[in-house]
Amino acid sequence: MLKSGLDELAKVEAIEIIWKSYELRPAGAPPLPPEYETSYRERIEAGWPRVQQIARERFGLEMKSHRWGVKSRYALEGAKYAEEKGFGDAYHEAMFKAHFVADRDFGNLEILGDLAAAVGLDRADFLAAVSSGAYAPPVDADIGQAQAYGLQGVPATIIAQKYLISGAQPFEALQEIVQQIKQRGE
Repeated sequence: MLKSGLDELAKVEAIEIIWKSYELRPAGAPPLPPEYETSYRERIEAGWPRVQQIARERFGLEMKSHRWGVKSRYALEGAKYAEEKGFGDAYHEAMFKAHFVADRDFGNLEILGDLAAAVGLDRADFLAAVSSGAYAPPVDADIGQAQAYGLQGVPATIIAQKYLISGAQPFEALQEIVQQIKQRGE
């Protein structure tokens, strides 16, 4: 299982971890200008070895891929379904591994259905739920909330419903933030 600073924090602090949806490239978003996309990709490629090192050292994750242009909307709606059925954590872990380790395109419904079944969800029910659009409203609400916080990338953590922390932070940094909030009586 992937372990993050938040997972470790939950062992020593009374916190609740709630996954929220966020689309990096939502449907209908204008295409990036070619010159920006090129420089953006170059920056990502240059920093990728460091990202891989952090993922390996902090979370035990061997990141091999960073597939471009994956449409995450179905996976996000599927997450809401999985959470409702009690498979949220397993589903999220499967999505991370599918994307970053196995280079599987979870924007493809057939692949997404296979991933859902692998964590214990009924494949046909999952695909019907995702295809129905029934889980679009909670995903849209999460995205609206992210916009209200000014969130522009992931990973991100919001503590006490008002403090935005960018990036995958280690346990010690998160614990210090929680302690400071407690000292202020929040």
